[in-house]
Amino acid sequence: MRRAARWDGAVPLFADASHGHAPPVDQVRDLVAHVRQHRGERDGTPFEIVLGGVSPADPAGARDLIGPLIDAGATWWDERQLAEGDDLDRLEPVLRRVERGPPAF
Repeated sequence: MRRAARWDGAVPLFADASHGHAPPVDQVRDLVAHVRQHRGERDGTPFEIVLGGVSPADPAGARDLIGPLIDAGATWWDERQLAEGDDLDRLEPVLRRVERGPPAF
């Protein structure tokens, strides 16, 4: 992450968040603080933190999940599919999610 801090963004992985699960907010907050500490002369320039997971279908649930991550410093949301279960290799669930559109804030 110190190397990423020199550039303009990162898509971090978290041990506590397998593919499709959003990372814990406190870990995101700590990561963002670490990056800011190591920005050096680039401090104050934009730095993207891309997080992802499966957001709830209802807008209130999506806000409850993603809102705190935004407050912790996330700048992008990458909608994902759970890497488990019967629908993993099926197109229909992916198309349903695409039709739903991005989470609204």
